[in-house]
Amino acid sequence: MPKPILQIALDVPLARLFDYLSAGQQVQVGQRVLVPFGRRNQIGIVMDEADSSEFAIEKLKPITQAFSDEVPLDAEVLSLIRFSADYYHYPFGQALLAALPARLRQVAPAVARKQYCYQITDAGRQVDLESLPKRQRVLRLVLQALQAEGEQTEAVLDALSGSARKAAKELVNLGYATAEQVLAVKRVPAILQTPQPALNAEQAAAVTSITQEIQVFKAWLLHGITGSGKTEVYIRLMQHVLQQGADGAAQQSAQVLVLVPEINLTPQLEARFRTRLPQYNLVSLHSSLSESERLHNWQLAQSGAAQIIIGTRLSIFTPIPNLKLILIDEEHDSSYKQQDSMRYHARDVALVRAKRLNIPVVMGSATPALESWYNAMGSNGQATSAASSQPNKYGLLTLKQRAVSAAQLPKIDCIDTTKVNLQHGLTPQLVAALRLRLERKEQSLLFINRRGYSPVLLCTACHWIAPCTRCSSRLVVHLGQKKLRCHHCGHEQRIPHQCPSCGDADLHPTGHGTQRLEQTLATLLPTARIARVDRDSISRKHALVEILDRVHNQEIDILVGTQMLAKGHDFPNLTLVGVIDTDSALHSPDFRASERLFAQLMQVAGRAGRADKAGQVIIQTAFPEHALFNALRSQDYASYANDLLQEREQVQFPPYVFTALLRAEAHDFPLVQQFLQLAFSSARALSQQVVTYDPVRPQMERLKGMERGYILMHAQQRPALQKLLTQLVHQLRAAPIAAKVRWAVDVNPLEF
Repeated sequence: MPKPILQIALDVPLARLFDYLSAGQQVQVGQRVLVPFGRRNQIGIVMDEADSSEFAIEKLKPITQAFSDEVPLDAEVLSLIRFSADYYHYPFGQALLAALPARLRQVAPAVARKQYCYQITDAGRQVDLESLPKRQRVLRLVLQALQAEGEQTEAVLDALSGSARKAAKELVNLGYATAEQVLAVKRVPAILQTPQPALNAEQAAAVTSITQEIQVFKAWLLHGITGSGKTEVYIRLMQHVLQQGADGAAQQSAQVLVLVPEINLTPQLEARFRTRLPQYNLVSLHSSLSESERLHNWQLAQSGAAQIIIGTRLSIFTPIPNLKLILIDEEHDSSYKQQDSMRYHARDVALVRAKRLNIPVVMGSATPALESWYNAMGSNGQATSAASSQPNKYGLLTLKQRAVSAAQLPKIDCIDTTKVNLQHGLTPQLVAALRLRLERKEQSLLFINRRGYSPVLLCTACHWIAPCTRCSSRLVVHLGQKKLRCHHCGHEQRIPHQCPSCGDADLHPTGHGTQRLEQTLATLLPTARIARVDRDSISRKHALVEILDRVHNQEIDILVGTQMLAKGHDFPNLTLVGVIDTDSALHSPDFRASERLFAQLMQVAGRAGRADKAGQVIIQTAFPEHALFNALRSQDYASYANDLLQEREQVQFPPYVFTALLRAEAHDFPLVQQFLQLAFSSARALSQQVVTYDPVRPQMERLKGMERGYILMHAQQRPALQKLLTQLVHQLRAAPIAAKVRWAVDVNPLEF
């Protein structure tokens, strides 16, 4: 007998469930319901049933509606989100609702796109096609297709004839078939399956090692140089898992989740998988989809109808009932870390999910995160053996040669910008190399991680620099739009005609951004076909895909772009990469800056020479003998990573300690100070095992009009840190000052 009280999770900043009366409605755990909350109705998820409540029964309100036609969230996903909310110290209800597609968070019912699937009956199998009148050609075609395959969806039958659906319904009336309504699977144009390339010895060894332990949990780090064929390893593993699932006794076919760091990598991987694995249904999940597209793809994954799911970080919380393998591409990428709301790291959550399901997780990168490298190598700098008894350590698989046998790693040259005369920000060596590629009809990529025309508008008289009024940052010049724009808060204003400080009209854009570099190249190389790729130029849907298609079709000579071009892309005719102005990251106060810069430069350098043509990388820097550039020239990630780990161990930085930040912001900084001082005193009193540092201000003291501050905590043991955070968060939520500031806990922060 159903219990009368439902405990429901709501999207509110309170760490508790809310009691409602079931009002006689049949509901299940994980089901979506509509409930009254305050003066409005709100979507909630049923988490439990109870016979009693801490509140008087007459004070409880009944639920308004139960969405009984939807499949409830399964216990595995609910448990994963509960764990994540506890670990990252975030209200469970908000974490749960944020993991759902936007349509499922709205009051209006979420309508799924449906279609009919027709199954042949025993009577239908016995029908002789020749006994049917020849004038009923479509009816014969549909019956023939059902007899051959056993079942067909309307989408498949549509390819036979425009009246195939009518014929299928007639077969149902005759008793030759049955019809079942199912989720509509998106039909893609017929794709010519590309031949399967031969694996080299390293790729084959990696595939063999993983498939031998494919039935159990194990974390694998696939460390392969750029162009070494990591994607081919992914495809072989997917083939193995999906074929096993299709041949097994399970009612549902196996499913694979592929995580990618950024949206712009999704279309490329999707196209690659479709050409190699066309027999499997594939869906993608990312923020560029419309609300209805995302809901539909999410439901296909939840139903098991999609065997391959490609998605960005939020996809890790997607219900996937028969998940057998998780692949994480570019595992080092900081995009896997959520920087607001629940500050989870998708890679870490993926490891937890894989362990709970007892399935393998494969993390691929040419420049692994130091935490991953540490887990694979151990504190002694040696790879963890396959027989290691430490379940948190990773198996290490290395690909040291490029997949295309004729492809070699590019030659890397660092040009000292203090010893040459720059031409509009470009060294003569780089300009000459660009001209040479134009003559050879080869392609080039210029990388500058700064969009806009110029990063600074400077008054030459009084040295005034255009500031953002809402952030501790400078406004960037966007000359085409004749505007100054803040890339942190989005504030815009027109470019002034004279200096607001001294009245001088001599205002100069200083420094280079992608727009200015594009303009400079058009002047220096007037015959070159140039395309710019940054957030401004690809704001239109499918714009990036169109540009990349033009690159592959040899319609572009020079690409100018930011970090979205630095990884994952394969351009066979691209032989030159130029890197403009990276020196600011060499002296950053962030201890992770050198790790990120090395990874970024290794990734962007890897775009050159991926086919049979030799590649060259030219880096413009004022510090060519810096240790980072010396390591980059030798392209030895392992040695550089081991050196960084030694430095981290000496100063006790992650991964040798576990860290957390307590961030706070408010319009008035005294409120932030008062809150952080309370938190600091409480943390010191609660634990002697955790080192708590005095409150400080971040490098960007003001962001979007909010004054900011934080407290750093670190501990030698993870449980000690988690225990302190649990107690501290509980105390702070009860403090009156907490309601006057916006605050959050950031466990394992990537940015300080």
